[in-house]
Amino acid sequence: MQQARVDYAEAYRVKHLETQAEAWHHATRLAEYVAARAQVEALPPGQEKSTAEAWLEFADAHLGRLNPLSTTPQLPDVPEPRPDDLRPFLHHWSPHGPNSY
Repeated sequence: MQQARVDYAEAYRVKHLETQAEAWHHATRLAEYVAARAQVEALPPGQEKSTAEAWLEFADAHLGRLNPLSTTPQLPDVPEPRPDDLRPFLHHWSPHGPNSY
């Protein structure tokens, strides 16, 4: 059971890492779009330019919330596993004890 708990924690952290990597890739792709500001900067002063600048401000703020690397990365807290959470790591043993199936 102890090894199953260790394996569960490792799998949980790997899933968290993969989720953060996907979020980072998504944020990076959006950041490339937002970085293409030349068209907005080239607009003449007026309502259209103001609206475009407001849109870019929103996009920048959204990217700050979306990118997991906008804050210091931390090891995630692993929740206490339920018996069924351990099942994949017990190699066909029951998480309910040796006399359970």
